[in-house]
Amino acid sequence: MIVLNKMKQIQGRDFRLRIAIVFLTMLCVLSSISCKKDDSAATSKEEKDPGIHEEVDRGPATVTLDVDRKEISIAERLNLTISISVDEDYDIKLPGFGEKLEQFGIVDYHTTQPELIEGNRKKVSRSYVLEPFLSGDYTIPPMVIKFRKKSDQEAGEHKIETSEVTIKVKSLLPEDLKDVSLNEIKPPVPFPRSYILWLWAAIAAAALVTGIVTTTVIVRKRKKAAGEGSGLSIPAHELAYEALKRLVEEDLPGKGEIKLFYQRISAILRRYIENRFGLHAPEQTTEEFLFGLENAQKFPEKYKTLLKVFLNHCDLVKFAEYQPETEDIQNTFNSCRSFIEGTEERE
Repeated sequence: MIVLNKMKQIQGRDFRLRIAIVFLTMLCVLSSISCKKDDSAATSKEEKDPGIHEEVDRGPATVTLDVDRKEISIAERLNLTISISVDEDYDIKLPGFGEKLEQFGIVDYHTTQPELIEGNRKKVSRSYVLEPFLSGDYTIPPMVIKFRKKSDQEAGEHKIETSEVTIKVKSLLPEDLKDVSLNEIKPPVPFPRSYILWLWAAIAAAALVTGIVTTTVIVRKRKKAAGEGSGLSIPAHELAYEALKRLVEEDLPGKGEIKLFYQRISAILRRYIENRFGLHAPEQTTEEFLFGLENAQKFPEKYKTLLKVFLNHCDLVKFAEYQPETEDIQNTFNSCRSFIEGTEERE
C-alpha cells in the first residue's frame, strides 16, 4: 500500500509538470507572434511612401508640386496638386487642362478660386485624380506656370517650370506570372453529322420550290384571264371611234376650250397608234415619235406625212398659243378619223 501511494504521488507530479511545460510553450509562441506583428507594423510605418513635394521659387512667385505617392499599383489612383502663390497684383496662368498628363486617365479635377494668404499674396491650386492604364514607369514632364504684373502689361510674362516627375506603377500579378502567355484558342468542334437535319432541309427546299411553281402558275392564269376580259381584246379602231364619239359629245370647241380639245384628239390618235402598231406614242414627244416612225416597218408609208402634219398642227395649238379657225378644227377632226379608217385592222 505504501508503495502504491508513492507511485500515485510521482505520477501526479509528472502530470502537473507536463501541463506547466505545455503552458509555457504556448506563451512563448504567442509572444513571438506578437513581436513579429509589432515588427511588421513598425516596418510598414517606416516604409510608408512619402510621395513627392517640390517647391520652385522665382521672384515674387512660388510654385508647389505635390504627389501623394511615388509608387502605386495599377488598381490605385494618384493625387497630384500644383499651386502657385504670388503677390496680389499679379495675374496667374496655370497649365491647360490635362497638359503633360496624357499618359493617365483623368478621373477628377478641381481648380480653386484665388485666395488671399499672409503677406498680401494670393494662391491658386489645381488638383487632379489620375488613373494609370498599364504598369510601368510614368513620366510627368515639367509643367510651366506663367504670371504677369497687372500694372505693367507691356512687360513680358514670367515663367516657372517644375521638375520632371517619375511615378512607378506596379502590376498586380506576381513576379512569376508576368511572362505568362495564353495558349492559342482551339478551333471549334464540329457538330456530329445528323441525316435527320439533311432530311428536313430537303423537305423544306422541296416545299419552297413547289410553292414558287404554284404561285407562278396561278399568277399567269390570272393575268391571262384579266387580259381576255379587259378592253384590250376590242379592236384598236373601235376604241378610237368610241373615244372620238365622246369627244364630240363634250363639245369642247363650243365651250371655248380649244386647247383641251387638241390635247384630247392628239391623245386619242397616239393611243390608237400604240394599240394598232405597237408604237409607244403616248409617252414620247412629237419629235421623238416622228424620229422613231422613220424606222417603223409595220407603219404604212403613205400615212407618215399626214401624221406629221397632224401632230405639228396640234402642238402649235397646245404649246404655241395658236388660235385655229372653226374650219381648222373640223379638218383636224376629219384627218384623225380618216387616218383611223385608212389604217384599221381588217378581218
